[in-house]
Amino acid sequence: MRVIRAWASIRALSVLMLAVIVMPAGAAYDETEYLKPEAFLAKVYGENVPSISLMPLRGDTRKRAEAVLGHRYSGMRLRYWQQDGTTAWIIDEKSKDMPMTIGIGINPEGEIAVIELLVYREPRGGEIHQAAFRKQYLGMRLTEADALSGQVDGITGATLFVDALNRVAAMALVLHQSVQASP
Repeated sequence: MRVIRAWASIRALSVLMLAVIVMPAGAAYDETEYLKPEAFLAKVYGENVPSISLMPLRGDTRKRAEAVLGHRYSGMRLRYWQQDGTTAWIIDEKSKDMPMTIGIGINPEGEIAVIELLVYREPRGGEIHQAAFRKQYLGMRLTEADALSGQVDGITGATLFVDALNRVAAMALVLHQSVQASP
């Protein structure tokens, strides 16, 4: 009887180990969609959402964007929306292990007017989706050194996620300046 129980335990453990080995990468992470892109764009533009545009990422704009990100950006183009001096950007950025999708609306004065966490794919740090946290970014601009003009109070245990949000906010401001400077 003991041999049968031991064999059953070994078999159960083997099945569990096989499940872990075969599990696809990233399967342990939940994907939480907080806001659809259409709803984000409605927050930025109301009912009159402009059509999508594509910005080729090259030259000085690429250098500045990659400098604020702190790494090379793999994309060749970025999607954005522009109307009456307001731009909106939807950007994916790796936080810890997985990318999160962030929407940022920049007003004609070059200030963050809307910042939303659209999709979050990490098991921890999701507190950055809370409006009270994101409110800190509203009104921030880009300094001459391509940094955010204000200080962001972090979240205990979520430093990597806050850093990623800071990088994307600065990148969106760089991209906004580039679009505004174009004829």
